[in-house]
Amino acid sequence: MSYEGMKNIKTINLGVLSIIGSTYLLTGFTSVFNWFMSVIGVDHRIYPSFMPGDLGSALISLTVGASLIASLYYALRRDESKYLIAAVCGLWLALGALMIQLMTVIATVLDALILGEEINYLIINEHLLRIDVILGCIAVPASIHYTLVLMRTHRIH
Repeated sequence: MSYEGMKNIKTINLGVLSIIGSTYLLTGFTSVFNWFMSVIGVDHRIYPSFMPGDLGSALISLTVGASLIASLYYALRRDESKYLIAAVCGLWLALGALMIQLMTVIATVLDALILGEEINYLIINEHLLRIDVILGCIAVPASIHYTLVLMRTHRIH
């Protein structure tokens, strides 16, 4: 592939990282706002079922967003190693948040099945239609790509 082709692919990759990172930062700040509003007892929250006021989820979202934005910073400074490491760390943390939500849903369904209770399908709305799950699903292909690039460039097997 020509140099121009590689440059265009890297530009697209950086665009995707900037969009995902900015969305995670926005999600984190919105979750902190929702958490703060629930702590002080005000019933004015922004999309409470979509972006819950969960402080743990907010901290994860802010960390993922900061890691992805940091990877952009390192890419613009042409520090390839730090760029790839920051991108992979942020994306794998996003996958970790996704897995936590999926395991919560699986555990709840299995608990209902074992106890012979009726499965409450509102769990889909409460746990699977959250922004961290949706963003985690978007981060899956990006994490695969950046992990493979990191392994290829640093010869990790």
